[in-house]
Amino acid sequence: MEKFNNKFDDEFPSSFSDDPKVKKLPPNRIRKHTVTVRLNDLELKQVNDLRNQASKSCWMRSSALQQLPPSVPEINREAWHQLTASLQKLNDLTSFLNRRGTDAQPLSQEVNALKVKLSHVRDALLKLNE
Repeated sequence: MEKFNNKFDDEFPSSFSDDPKVKKLPPNRIRKHTVTVRLNDLELKQVNDLRNQASKSCWMRSSALQQLPPSVPEINREAWHQLTASLQKLNDLTSFLNRRGTDAQPLSQEVNALKVKLSHVRDALLKLNE
């Protein structure tokens, strides 16, 4: 299964905290450089269509750093959501089996193998658009 390189993760401080230490970013994480991009009307429309709810700057940064979330073709969207739900249920089952101990280990290994196969099918839906 393909891993996405997300540098913008839970290590970022929360803006909901009143703790001053939490709000301060380490120096290497502070964004102090600005890049200006000029777009024509058509390019701006394409960016706006692709970015969904993300801000333009966030989408442009993610795009430039090749960290955009996967784009699922419309024809595959329902299958993508169903596979995602199935994988979540398998995760729940794995957690349950792990709590059961060594008696459930063989079944847990089978569930993990099934999760890997379903993940490959889900990833293939990103490429299938017919």
